[in-house]
Amino acid sequence: MKKIVLTLTAAMVFVWQGTSFASSSVDALIQKLEDKGILTQQEASQVKGEVASEEKTSQEASFKSLLPDWLNTMKMSGDFRLRDQVERRNIPGTVSSEFTKGHLLRNRGRIRARLNIEDQVNDKLKVIFGIATNGENSAGAGNPRSNNVTFGGNATTENAFNKPTAVINKAYAVYTPASWATLIGGKMDNPIWEPASLLWDPNITPEGGNVQLQKKLNDYVTPFVSQSFFVLADNTPTSLSTGFKTDPYMSVTQGGIKGNLTEKVYYKTALSYYGVSNPNHIQLSNRPSASGASGTNNTNSMTDPTHGLYTYNYYLLGGAVELGMNDPFGELLPSPLYVPQIGVFGQYFQNQDPSTQNAAWQMGAYMGSSALNGFGTWKIQSYYKVLERDSWLDTFPDQDFYSGATDTAGWRTELDIGLAKNAWLTLSYYRTHVFKAIPNLINGATNDAAYSGTAPEDLVQIDLNMKF
Repeated sequence: MKKIVLTLTAAMVFVWQGTSFASSSVDALIQKLEDKGILTQQEASQVKGEVASEEKTSQEASFKSLLPDWLNTMKMSGDFRLRDQVERRNIPGTVSSEFTKGHLLRNRGRIRARLNIEDQVNDKLKVIFGIATNGENSAGAGNPRSNNVTFGGNATTENAFNKPTAVINKAYAVYTPASWATLIGGKMDNPIWEPASLLWDPNITPEGGNVQLQKKLNDYVTPFVSQSFFVLADNTPTSLSTGFKTDPYMSVTQGGIKGNLTEKVYYKTALSYYGVSNPNHIQLSNRPSASGASGTNNTNSMTDPTHGLYTYNYYLLGGAVELGMNDPFGELLPSPLYVPQIGVFGQYFQNQDPSTQNAAWQMGAYMGSSALNGFGTWKIQSYYKVLERDSWLDTFPDQDFYSGATDTAGWRTELDIGLAKNAWLTLSYYRTHVFKAIPNLINGATNDAAYSGTAPEDLVQIDLNMKF
């Protein structure tokens, strides 16, 4: 403070004596004070830094005052992923000379880029908008389960060095009338909680509305409830569906509690009900296909695959639970082996319409950091899951898990390693197979003889992830 007073006093003396200095000559003024012995060299450097900092703050405040309030509250975020993926699927029998070795093997390089903008319109309303690379399927259309761009082209219409397109990945409004209530509308991040991906691919951004209620009672109990309404397809009636005038849609009710059992032990559990209305009005797109072979994988039963008439309705009832512990081993392990968290989880759902092949479930565990925050942080997770044939619509599960098909089962193991701030490496391994091995299945008007066995698949992904 003494240095600043000396500087200001000296400056006023110079001005009083009639010496003129422009604002850009502050450094020259400080140099004169140093030359006259009023300031030491160290004090002069400190004053220059303080003046520059104050000038920067003043300029920023002046600039912000010229901008509208909504622009001052805007936030940008995003991520980029570089992937190498190797997959090997065993093919029982021989359907062509391509499969004389008994398996399909391919290695693909991929990228994914996403950019998000969030703006707080006022104290109760915000808007979120995101764009991303367009993950195309084999027909060249958009893929709701992927934002991957494959080197060399995703589709038959693409090839070397094609320019991929960007799409609207999300666009929705969030209204918070009270601290315990949230209303969401638009193309949104999935609001339904899962401890790991059983029913939903993590890239899906559903379209519709959602209401969330949550109230923390104490550190031990926070009840929550969520009601979602999603439109699945914009249906145009055909000659086979003259009486069908309502779009297929999904209603999801989820309610549960979360909190702490002790100072270290935490939990979260929820019951959910899924109701899919009018699934027979249209066959949903982006169903999985057998890579490199004719026909489709063993997916949902259909009475009329050509026109999209599903055999069963989809009314799922079930729940999920997660139980974990922070700092489980305390100081028992040396610092390099420190484990921040451990946990277990499970899910079980049953489709109430069919009497068989109607269950979806998984169980797994994890260990490490809940959030990777720099070099040396890590997390490993592994789980086993089963999706029976008619347990769930085959357009929504994790696309990396046996192409996202139902009538599948297997393991997924994932290791995340922090490389630096906002950068980490992910190693993933899937060992999956057909669950029931239905022989000579007719699905999509095509004989799936190539998948009459279990047809196991190994898939390895090496991801370099960056976020900002």
